[in-house]
Amino acid sequence: MDLENSIKYSIMLDFYGNLLTDKQLAVAKMFFYDNISLSEIAGLDGLTRQAVYDIIKRIKFLLIEYEQKLGLYGKYIESKKFLKKHLNNNLLNEFTKIWEN
Repeated sequence: MDLENSIKYSIMLDFYGNLLTDKQLAVAKMFFYDNISLSEIAGLDGLTRQAVYDIIKRIKFLLIEYEQKLGLYGKYIESKKFLKKHLNNNLLNEFTKIWEN
């Protein structure tokens, strides 16, 4: 997965992570936030690499589905573009901190 998609999924996880099961959220955090490999996650959770792959695939599907229905990531990106155009960088940085913390 490229860096841009990784960042996108990480932000969507911030928005929609609480809609996932506890197990899905734990795996997603390790994969997207901590950049832990599928094999390492499998070893930590007592799963096979294929099982972790399937969980990540399902998480990606769910995050995209939630985004299509709720649109929070898109609104975040559009808000950021608008503010970048109309505000100075200090205010934009404050906006980003509010959304990403």
